[in-house]
Amino acid sequence: MNTLCLMNSRIGKFFVNRFERLRLFSFVLSGAMFSIIFLSSCSSWPVLSGKPSSDSLFEASKREFVAASLMSAKEEYRGAADGYEKLLTVQPTNAAIHYALAKAYVALGLIDSARQHSEKSVVLDSGNKYYLRFLAGLAHQMHDYGRASDLYRQLVTLEPASPEPLIYLALEYLAAEQPEKALAVFQEILSLDPKDKTAQAQVLLMQIKLLHYNDAINTVMGLIEQGNGKEKLSLTLGELYMQTEQYELASRTFRGVLQENQKFIPAWLALFEVSVKTKNRPVFLEDLNRFYTSNQVTFQQQIDLARLFVVRSNKDSSFVDPSFAMIDEINKRHPNNSKVYALRGNVKLLHGQEAESIHDFKKALLLESGNISIWEDLVAAYLTLKENRQAEKTVAIIKKRFPVRPLRFLAMEGEVCFRTGNIKKAVLLLEQVVQPSVAHKDKQLYLQAGSTLAVCYDKLGFSDKSIRLYESILDSDADNFFMMNNLAYVLADRGKELPRAKELALKAVAAEPENASYLDTLGWVLYKLSEYDQSREQLEKAAAIDTREPEILDHLAQVYQKLGNPEKARELMAKMKKLQKK
Repeated sequence: MNTLCLMNSRIGKFFVNRFERLRLFSFVLSGAMFSIIFLSSCSSWPVLSGKPSSDSLFEASKREFVAASLMSAKEEYRGAADGYEKLLTVQPTNAAIHYALAKAYVALGLIDSARQHSEKSVVLDSGNKYYLRFLAGLAHQMHDYGRASDLYRQLVTLEPASPEPLIYLALEYLAAEQPEKALAVFQEILSLDPKDKTAQAQVLLMQIKLLHYNDAINTVMGLIEQGNGKEKLSLTLGELYMQTEQYELASRTFRGVLQENQKFIPAWLALFEVSVKTKNRPVFLEDLNRFYTSNQVTFQQQIDLARLFVVRSNKDSSFVDPSFAMIDEINKRHPNNSKVYALRGNVKLLHGQEAESIHDFKKALLLESGNISIWEDLVAAYLTLKENRQAEKTVAIIKKRFPVRPLRFLAMEGEVCFRTGNIKKAVLLLEQVVQPSVAHKDKQLYLQAGSTLAVCYDKLGFSDKSIRLYESILDSDADNFFMMNNLAYVLADRGKELPRAKELALKAVAAEPENASYLDTLGWVLYKLSEYDQSREQLEKAAAIDTREPEILDHLAQVYQKLGNPEKARELMAKMKKLQKK
């Protein structure tokens, strides 16, 4: 739920800032009050530095303390700490001195020592809220959230009418990943101030995070009744109804929002999602028609919403047909707009309709031949279809039409050169892209170009360069399964670090078990490890998924040869040669 994510981000920043302000306030206030605390806690002090006998013990001790405090004020913390330690030799049970020494140790960066003396001050005077607050801050800094929570709970008891310690306590529970306890504390804050907007928002967010959707629905209804942010809260309410599968209520809520404001695109998106979830195509098309005929919705907004559905369709197949329906309806109303054809071409490319996508890209180029992005989309379609010569011809056209080209085009041209066998030229192009500056600005482009460059190095016999490049990419993107797969393949092909190659290949397959390329790599690694039965199993899966890849058949033929089935091996080699001719 995008609305909720944005709300969470804003509230998170608010609480961090408030938390820091309160900590600073606590530190300054504790310093200002220290003299009072110190004097009230001192009864008698011995002379520590040869003061005249006429001085009272109290006055001498006070001078010692003042001297240490002045050093602390001058940021001479080591000297201040020495002074406090000297005082503690004769007054080891004085909580105020332990507290002052703890603060000096914090300034010196000696957190463990500071914690030790801060704990002592609290043991000696457990009812002092300044000592408790300071120790709680130290415990938080040391990630001891349990201890910090206990201390803030004591502060809540000492200051029952103040929301400040409750806020700290809630934040500690969040830091300790105890959202149920944090929720209970935010509800305590609301019991003190039912109109505290920040606490209201946090309660709602905690309820949603904990999947307490019915409670969250009641909270949102209460917020709507208060009349604040009604539009966005109503959107949240509708989304909660969807989470609880109350689709009729969700639809009614979204329609209510749109009745007030037809320009509110998130409500349109949510309304369409209800129809998709309930598989109600007639209602979806009816609402879609209302959306497209509304004079308050721009063409760009129509395109943007369709793109959102396209993104969803990549993860949820139930959004595929609605995405096409959206684009087709836009196309009926704007038959001469290149953006519509380009978008439809990309959706087809995304969902395995590569040949059909080419028609849309060409139509888009007839309408807008000066758009280099559409030309690049056409090249991508040719590459996906493995029509590498057509991709090469299209790249030549682009170079003639566009003297100035974006960096990503170098990566695409390098890919085309690689596919058409011009490996050395591919290296020259791709090395311009695989640079640290590109990795910083466009990580995806860097990874794409880097993976192809590594394969080029391997084909040119520079396997060490190839392996180093893959390792470098994985250092910055440890969960990149595509790179894991490629590195595993290179290691297997060279017979290097086969156990590690197997580990990498298994991780890649576990992430994408239907990826033919990953299955092929795993099968090839297992072949190199002489695990022929397991190798055959993985390669058979790969060949069933991708029937057009000759390399898979080549690997499988070699496995059957090792398994003592030369007839099957010859059959696979014959199929492989036919594919290579095509």
